[in-house]
Amino acid sequence: MPFAGDAVAHYEESLQRLISHFVNTCTEFSLAISLEKTSIMSQDINTAPKITIRDHTLEMVDKFTCLSSTITSSLSLDAELILRIDIANTAMARLAKRVWDNTLLTLNTKMRVYQACVLSNLLYDSESWTLYSHQERKLNVVHMRNRRRRLSISWQDRVTNVIVLSEAGIPSMFAILTQRRLR
Repeated sequence: MPFAGDAVAHYEESLQRLISHFVNTCTEFSLAISLEKTSIMSQDINTAPKITIRDHTLEMVDKFTCLSSTITSSLSLDAELILRIDIANTAMARLAKRVWDNTLLTLNTKMRVYQACVLSNLLYDSESWTLYSHQERKLNVVHMRNRRRRLSISWQDRVTNVIVLSEAGIPSMFAILTQRRLR
């Protein structure tokens, strides 16, 4: 019966062999590997494997960003959601003077800009997400807060989310996520 240490050693050997094959294939096709940008990430192991390319030991990381998406060793979407929310909030702030505060633009135009510039950033790659209900609620809070601000409705006005969404002419976050998954 193998011990946990045997499994980790087997894993490390297999990973090193895979990386070596990758390096050899890259060399055959005259492709260069950036050692400074190459790192490894693993799950469910206590001891970090020592993987090398030539004489360079690869750094072990808990998360990395690839194509604007954050991937973590725990496979949690929380880091990705925080990044997406920050990007969407930045887009909202940058559009404040030109769009949101512009009295010459109609509400319909502002909602189209919101969908194109803010929602697209907030929900980038959401088709592949498997969200928990608390994560969907977090996205909905951001969505509703943005809608209320743009419509100048404070929470003290006691206007329901259904009314806010109907005035804005856009669906709820839950409907948007469902639509994106089905697409």
